[in-house]
Amino acid sequence: MREFSFSSEERQNDIESILKERKRKIATQQIVFTVILIAILIIIGLWIGKNILYTEFDGYINADLNTLRHADDIYVLEVNKKVGDFIVPGDTLLSYVYSNIFYSHESTDSEPTVVIQNRNMRVDYGLARQDLEVLKVRIKELKKQLETEDHNIRFGLSDNLKKMKIEQELAEAEEQYNAQRRKLGVLWNALDQTKKAVQKTYNNNSGFLRVQDMRNVELMKELGLVRYSIAVDSGIVTKVYVPELTLVLRGEPIISLQSFDLHRNNLSVVTYVMPREMKHINRNTQAEVIVNDDVSFTASVLMLGTRTEEIPGELRSTLSRDHTAVIVVMGVDTGQVIPFWTLVKNIPVRIRINNIESKMQEDDVTDYMMFHTTYGLIRPDDKYYKTVQKEQPDTTLRDTLLILNE
Repeated sequence: MREFSFSSEERQNDIESILKERKRKIATQQIVFTVILIAILIIIGLWIGKNILYTEFDGYINADLNTLRHADDIYVLEVNKKVGDFIVPGDTLLSYVYSNIFYSHESTDSEPTVVIQNRNMRVDYGLARQDLEVLKVRIKELKKQLETEDHNIRFGLSDNLKKMKIEQELAEAEEQYNAQRRKLGVLWNALDQTKKAVQKTYNNNSGFLRVQDMRNVELMKELGLVRYSIAVDSGIVTKVYVPELTLVLRGEPIISLQSFDLHRNNLSVVTYVMPREMKHINRNTQAEVIVNDDVSFTASVLMLGTRTEEIPGELRSTLSRDHTAVIVVMGVDTGQVIPFWTLVKNIPVRIRINNIESKMQEDDVTDYMMFHTTYGLIRPDDKYYKTVQKEQPDTTLRDTLLILNE
């Protein structure tokens, strides 16, 4: 074989450098490929381990909202709260009048006489008050003139003739003032009587106000027709459905409130569980409820599979024909500090269950409800179970059914 030789030492050094560089690149590539392979294996291992160790379900937070409605058709005058306002018991939420006080015909001929009298009386009373204020100002001015005239008389700048004239005018003005006050009292009594007559007409559920009077809030208040909705619990206003001066029909929502006491509003975690996955849950199961990467809390089973719901479209698998899930309801465990926003109605969550812990708890479960085709529904406090327990204290409810079946 012909021996290969380099023509020069310099060329030999170049070739050696190229070979070293190639070896270095190959070594680097091997390291990178090894790291990637290890990372892939770790990810696969974690995924397999997670699926073996944990089972996750979709679900949502349920917390009832207090939605204010009315049993009659009403006309909302003023809304005293807006979205985001905190309320305490006793706060006024809105003012309104019953819509049946307005009659549908625009013709004034159909307006009750008592309403016309009340309106005219209110006009007369208002004019009388204005006249009384004018007389009050007149008396004040005359008294000021009289003081000035006394001053001028002391220094010889005037005589008593002008003073006597001012005193006469003052006496007449005071007499007119007193007469006007008596007239105002009479008008007030008459106005009060017509107001009571209007109230009586209102209590008979007959329309007596014109449609154009709907927006006259002061008139409604003056007639004593305004009613108020008062808050009975602490909470926050989440939505206002109607503006002011709006007709609201019976049963329509007006204001929604979220109570601060969520437990009184049936706070729970509703979990969608496919029938094939019910084996992972029992009545002693405690789960981790995951809202996002930063917020999670624990919850325990309250109700296990007594109803079903259709899975929302966005949660269905495109390859699955399962559209209905068993509903498991969980209660939020006490002693936790959780952001309020995470516990409002319909927040989507993931429910994670530790399969190993759940399996260990299942071994101790004795409070499953079972249905026996002869004896019916059997619970741990039933006499059948207690009878077997006396003879065999360690018998589970499941085994009790088998014994009863023998």
